[in-house]
Amino acid sequence: MEPKDLRQLILSATEPFLIKNQLNWAPLTWTLDDWQQVLKDEKLIFRCGRKLFTKEPQWERKTVTKNATFKEFLSSMTTENQNWMYFDYKYLKEWFHGIKDLKDSINWSKFGFPELTFEDSTIWIGSAGAHTPCHVDTYGCNLIAQIYGRKQWVLCSPETDLKPTRVPYEESSIYSNLNFFSPNVEDFTGVKNCRKIILEPGDVLFVPHKWWHYVENLDTGISINVWLPLPIDDKERLKESLVQLFIAQITKNLNKEEKDMILNPNSDESIESTSIHASINLIKMCTNIVKSTKEPEDNINEESGTYYKKFSFLHPIPILSDEDFLTFLKEQKNRFNNIENEAGSCDTKELANLVNAFTHADVISLIESKLLQ
Repeated sequence: MEPKDLRQLILSATEPFLIKNQLNWAPLTWTLDDWQQVLKDEKLIFRCGRKLFTKEPQWERKTVTKNATFKEFLSSMTTENQNWMYFDYKYLKEWFHGIKDLKDSINWSKFGFPELTFEDSTIWIGSAGAHTPCHVDTYGCNLIAQIYGRKQWVLCSPETDLKPTRVPYEESSIYSNLNFFSPNVEDFTGVKNCRKIILEPGDVLFVPHKWWHYVENLDTGISINVWLPLPIDDKERLKESLVQLFIAQITKNLNKEEKDMILNPNSDESIESTSIHASINLIKMCTNIVKSTKEPEDNINEESGTYYKKFSFLHPIPILSDEDFLTFLKEQKNRFNNIENEAGSCDTKELANLVNAFTHADVISLIESKLLQ
């Protein structure tokens, strides 16, 4: 398969798939000692959470940050540590621009995207247990290269009801209220047809537009990913601008506890500085772009099975049976003996319910349709 054909497949596919034995980046051969030599004494910002059972997902607001070198990170993980650490979603160009070995190695040309390089890629370095709560990305699709260690991915189609929430709010991310790290099994009643894959070094995973994904390191792991823009992104930006307008206005007069509950930490500054006029101008700009852009055509491509038969390096992600999914949930839950007691106030829960009602996909789509008339 030529890179241009793989590019077309990636940009039109509606189901996730695995690409094996195609990655030839130099960092694949690096040991953890090699990474330590490359990263030297650079202080990295890790998000630190706990290996224990919590009722809610471990939202970013409930984790703490810690500055550590790569060597210090490795040292802290050698004991029976009850915490996990994650240097997550960091652009290579912002953190490691001066590291030539990395800069020269990272490019996505073999997958049909020669224009995407080190400059466009993000890196994720984490210990066992490091994870991101289940969510969808509202823009584009995603290629993930596993560089070191193993990483478990659970994927569900956009139609799956995983109890979406905009609390905590993060632009371009819609979280699930379901806790995959330490699940209450009963909360997952009715959830079916999830897929699970464990990425090994050299694997590349394709995640289609708006597929739910829960990701967890099974051991010390390093991965690099890139987001690929899609024509549908213009409409998604309009929807996100509507959500941002509501969030920015409703948080104006809230106290710190309430703001902290609604906002993800990475949204604090942007929401605080967003005026009503800025929001209206953004909505107007997004509306005009959508109106002036031809409606993207539905994805039409060969049956996935055809590609899997033609090309041995392409693999479907297996769908879990109901029994296997239940086993997975029980294993996730039963690995923890320690339990954290959590209690949210009635007022904050009611506020979260209000935010989710106003920002529900059906409501936002209705407003969008009115604006586009």
